[in-house]
Amino acid sequence: MMYLHTIGDSTRYNGWTNWQTFTVGALILNDEGLYNSACRYERGTAFPSWHSFIDCRGLEDFVTADGVAFTDPKLDTDELDELIQEINA
Repeated sequence: MMYLHTIGDSTRYNGWTNWQTFTVGALILNDEGLYNSACRYERGTAFPSWHSFIDCRGLEDFVTADGVAFTDPKLDTDELDELIQEINA
């Protein structure tokens, strides 16, 4: 059985806005190919953003193993923008 783990705020999922954003963020940080792609993108882009990363890398149709599309409207793109912008920090 999987339990929802919250940190501080009971409306958040593992510190992320929601499960969808957590799943996508965790995949970016834990999949070597996606992580390296995000690092290269961030280093080569003046104003990196989640939507631009998706477009630039051709990930519009990418779906996680859990069924979350990289373009899912439930994703907190501001939070994912932050992830992409800080990936090489």
